[in-house]
Amino acid sequence: DTINEAFRVLRTNVEFMMKNKDANVAALTSFNPGSGKTFLLANIAASFAIKDKKAVVIDLDLRRSSMGEYVGNPSTGIADYLAYKIDECPVVPVKGTDNLSIIPVGSIPPNPTELLYNERLEELIARLRKEYDYVFIDCPPVDIVADTTIIAKWTDMSIFVIRAELLEREMLPTIQAYYDEKKFNNMTMLLNGTSNGHGRYGYHYGYSRYGSQGYGYGKSNGYGYAVEDDEE
Repeated sequence: DTINEAFRVLRTNVEFMMKNKDANVAALTSFNPGSGKTFLLANIAASFAIKDKKAVVIDLDLRRSSMGEYVGNPSTGIADYLAYKIDECPVVPVKGTDNLSIIPVGSIPPNPTELLYNERLEELIARLRKEYDYVFIDCPPVDIVADTTIIAKWTDMSIFVIRAELLEREMLPTIQAYYDEKKFNNMTMLLNGTSNGHGRYGYHYGYSRYGSQGYGYGKSNGYGYAVEDDEE
């Protein structure tokens, strides 16, 4: 259906931009909450799993813990691992799939930014690079905290999600500056929540600054993640 095809096209673009055999870590971020990045990330990762690619999603939005909802909100996760509360970082398989796993936040930490400097995180990402075909990282919005900038140095690609009718137009020059200054590795932009003539369901995907294509989607994405349009 339309939504499946939309994510197949997006998957193909991600594959193209990470065609280097050593490039397999991508991060999603946004400028403000409610852009839909967690919903998009869950579906992008699922689309790779359906293609028999082994994918893992790391939830490093340590203040919200959105990805944990897909695996039952475990009580322990990467925050506990980075805080040395547990010895092994939990990697939770998504039910109904053979190739998709999620590393949840676990306990919401009081010092999320400080945890990201822990050498355990760098070591974990390096290990996951070797164990999985694709590693996806859910990052917090860049206008709230500095976390994404810290995480970016370990990624090969950064997808910047912008939601139509949510981002203020005067913020576009700031995003342009991020691209020009190469603040985020291999930065590209994804425009979410556009109108396709049948309601506000859709996204546009732009390869860097050159062109875009539009695709609509309904409220069920065909991968088991049925999410309302106004939710992440």
